[in-house]
Amino acid sequence: MTVMITGGSGFVGLNITSALLARGESVVLFGPAAPPPAAAAHLAGLPGRLTVVPGDVCERAALMDALKAHAVDRLIHGAAITAGIDREARAARTIAEVNLGGTIDVLEAAIACGIRRVVQLGTGSVYGPVPADVEALDESFPPVPESLYGITKYAAERVAVRYRRTRGLEVVVGRLGVVFGRWEYDTGVRDTLSVPLQLLHRAAAGETAVFRPGLPDDWVYAADIAGAVSALLDAPAPRHEVYHLATGRRWSLRDWCDRLTAALPGFTYEMTDDAARLNVGTAAPLARPPFRVDRLADDIGFRARFGAAEAFEDYLAWFRETSAAA
Repeated sequence: MTVMITGGSGFVGLNITSALLARGESVVLFGPAAPPPAAAAHLAGLPGRLTVVPGDVCERAALMDALKAHAVDRLIHGAAITAGIDREARAARTIAEVNLGGTIDVLEAAIACGIRRVVQLGTGSVYGPVPADVEALDESFPPVPESLYGITKYAAERVAVRYRRTRGLEVVVGRLGVVFGRWEYDTGVRDTLSVPLQLLHRAAAGETAVFRPGLPDDWVYAADIAGAVSALLDAPAPRHEVYHLATGRRWSLRDWCDRLTAALPGFTYEMTDDAARLNVGTAAPLARPPFRVDRLADDIGFRARFGAAEAFEDYLAWFRETSAAA
């Protein structure tokens, strides 16, 4: 009984891997890079069994070889290029090949190898700009993606739904809120780091963070994403094709900054509309309404357990531990 995670060395994948290994699972990470040394050391200390297989999701034969060689029976598909506008301009075809073409290869490989459950990680970027009078988003709200990342991820999501309906593949999509948490780093294919990580870097350096009003605030802690994905992986028969993986509420950026100010003296912050002075969240989209998460709670029995206080305490502890070990 083995779980494969494509893109598993990204920070969301690392959090999912940590949760699965902690409960004794065998996990295969498939992707172009190994976990960073600190994360690899953490994973090595957990009771499950970890195997890292270099590979590209666009190479279906290699993917199938890995699925068969490690007797994989469940698959989490998280490989993607989270592209900003600059990468769009220089690598549009590559973004589409990985985000959409790679998804097709993963799903075809899953069918060929008899995988019994696929959890495909989606994104809230599929919604694009949302009208100001919308208070919350449920899974039926019409997606109108604007970025190439959102467009290709929505196309990949619809492919997964199509395979579920017509090919008999037990695949379910989890749309992620704005994730932050342990093990986040610049992977080279993720162009916008989370606002909490950017703030933490400024705070650790004793600098002033300067950001604009209206930054994304439907945050969700990565440990909760790991729990939600594990729940979808375990669920006997998810009734729906798409689930929101989020907290269901907005987070307060000012409250978070006040917590940082208390924990890391020397840090200050400022909110301004002067674009020339911004040093946090400069490439972030506008805030969107929070996701409704009733479907996940009612069908799967999962609700996020990390609020601001719990997430901050855990996040800061992780940062201090990894900084001391560096």
